Amino acid sequence: MLSFHTDASPPIIVPSRHRRISWPPHHESSLHACDRCYELKARCVRISAAIDCHRSNRLGQKCLTIRPVRPAGRKVQPRGDATADTLPGQQTSAAEVQDDLCKIDTQLWSIGPDEERLLIFFLAQPDTFEYCVVCPRFNKAEHRSFAAPLPEALPVLKDAYLACAGALKSLYLGQETEDSSATNLRRASSAIKTLRSLPVGNSQEAAICLTLGTALALFIYSAVGVGLSDICHSSLSKAEPFLEMAVLDPDTKPLVTFLVLLETMTCFVHRQKPTLKIQMRKAESVDRCLGSCLPLLPYYYDLCEINHALAVDTDKKCLARIEHHLDGVQAAVDTWQPSQPDNFIEKFSSAKIVHLLAHAKVYRLATLLLSHRLRYVFCQQDNQADIWSKEIMRELELARRVTSRLTRFVTLPFLIAAVEIRGFDGRTETCRNRKRESRGLQKVWGKTS
Repeated sequence: MLSFHTDASPPIIVPSRHRRISWPPHHESSLHACDRCYELKARCVRISAAIDCHRSNRLGQKCLTIRPVRPAGRKVQPRGDATADTLPGQQTSAAEVQDDLCKIDTQLWSIGPDEERLLIFFLAQPDTFEYCVVCPRFNKAEHRSFAAPLPEALPVLKDAYLACAGALKSLYLGQETEDSSATNLRRASSAIKTLRSLPVGNSQEAAICLTLGTALALFIYSAVGVGLSDICHSSLSKAEPFLEMAVLDPDTKPLVTFLVLLETMTCFVHRQKPTLKIQMRKAESVDRCLGSCLPLLPYYYDLCEINHALAVDTDKKCLARIEHHLDGVQAAVDTWQPSQPDNFIEKFSSAKIVHLLAHAKVYRLATLLLSHRLRYVFCQQDNQADIWSKEIMRELELARRVTSRLTRFVTLPFLIAAVEIRGFDGRTETCRNRKRESRGLQKVWGKTS
């Protein structure tokens, strides 16, 4: 049983779908439930609509039925509307999600037809989540992580999902307008307020908090680009007391990885310490976001910590300790090789293996390049930095040529390598090859020129 509430409303307890509730045999249920029982999806026991129900009498609450009562039975959806926003080949999936949405009181949470279709667009298509995962094999698993908590946590997740869905729909269909952008920002603002006021008292509520944070982070990562660190920090800090990577369920663990990686990206730029360090030195499986290079994530945390220390410490003893720490990170990463989990060859096609190996290589090279730049500022030891930068770009281009697809989820190593590129032609080519990841590079290049 989970409880979710914000400061604006009393706690709402959502009972499990499988819980059985017994009622006194002498009462009968009315045809239409009162508003409170309807809200809780509980059986409303009263003789008629004019008499208070059993639950309201017992709790001393007002028994009201003021909502519009819709006709019994499932709402009929025209075929054209049900699949209008789906991608080719996804109609069956959309129908399944619409079935799931019928189990949720859309009237209760003020979800209109447009919002319902937007949720269907977001949840009916596993391809929607391609920006979150390292290869298409994990699209459905990532989709499941978002879809599974929705029936029980809709009031908490609704605004974040709708904002994220609106942004991703604009990316897919190229239909962004000023009105849609403003609507997405308004929904995201509401979701941020929900995140800040969300109580987290157990591992299940921590999982909801991480899901909410991931949806918000995905929206900001896709559409805004500012405020990402705050969202990741808020989500991870609230959930941290209940996080133990060894016992997290398979759908929650990748959400932690996603948030930690996004926060690490922004923390390095702003010379801050990330919230959470994942303690993992060996990959037991292929991670949805980081593939085979999840064990490198703790080293990125270490580099952020060193970067932060260099910004605040000037004492010679501290600098000596920092340099020793940096030596250890560089030595460990220099000898690191991605491990291959059981049945790696059987589980992944040759094209996916090409991308996974390229993914691991560029993240390792980017770690070495970051370590190098913490020792030497720009215009010092640039030759070695150029070698690693060019090798990262060459690896990504080779994977694209071999598979005719871009390697996914490599924004961090791409940006680390791209900063080193000098010359108008080289920078123009870089932006043309990976337009989405190149946002903001012009400003960075201006500072390093």
